Amino acid sequence: MNRSLLSIVPAILALALAGCQTASISFPNAKIFAHDRKVEIVSGLLSKPDGNGPFPAVVLLHSCGGFTSHVTRDWPDYFAGIGYVTLSVDTFGTRGYQRCPNPYQGADGAFVKDAYGALDYLATQPFIDRNKIAVMGFSLGAGVINNALIPLRARARRELDFKAAIALYGRCNNIGPYPKGSIPLMEIGAENDTATAPHCEYVGKWHPEIEVHILEGAYHAFDSSEASGKIDDAGNRMEYSWEATKKARDLVRAFLAKHLGARAGS
Repeated sequence: MNRSLLSIVPAILALALAGCQTASISFPNAKIFAHDRKVEIVSGLLSKPDGNGPFPAVVLLHSCGGFTSHVTRDWPDYFAGIGYVTLSVDTFGTRGYQRCPNPYQGADGAFVKDAYGALDYLATQPFIDRNKIAVMGFSLGAGVINNALIPLRARARRELDFKAAIALYGRCNNIGPYPKGSIPLMEIGAENDTATAPHCEYVGKWHPEIEVHILEGAYHAFDSSEASGKIDDAGNRMEYSWEATKKARDLVRAFLAKHLGARAGS
């Protein structure tokens, strides 16, 4: 996609969204690593509240299940209701895959470049407050935040970066270092998710500056009705829970209000 076309995308998109809340979009991912030569065009789903903004925004990174309803509908609808735009990034679908297993499930670099491409894209939109953009990941997407996005510190201090990061039921065992000035991070784990919860509890002890919550009685993918009753590729039992989902939403709302300076909503 050339620069002249990219320059008119915001105006076209603003008109398209004037009559609807959700639109399928595409955007270039970001060059992060020194050896990066190729820019890929990434697919995503943009959802926004009614009105002109500027709104705070959240980039959503999907799980091993791919582009399922909790990242394409449930969380975007919730965020729109409390005044946030969301951009759900389809890292798998962009490259011709639907879910794990596939070559990209361990390719943290692709997720990171897609996430920063989404950030840069949002920052050009007239209805976005470019200084109030967060990233939120689920399971695999949460692991990317913990194991790659936070440790890589891909952006220099004065460059545009995420102002907060949230990881839901992701692996915490590779977090670190987490020095002063890192992106504010919150972990939300599930008590019965034995593959992730113990590591996240330890992280809370090692790094008290990271906000950690383990939801009592919850299982892996507690916010995904499509995953409920299944076993994931790591052997985790997945069970949907409205109670756990509501708790997670309350925690997310408060965390973003604190670190983005956005209204907490209701």
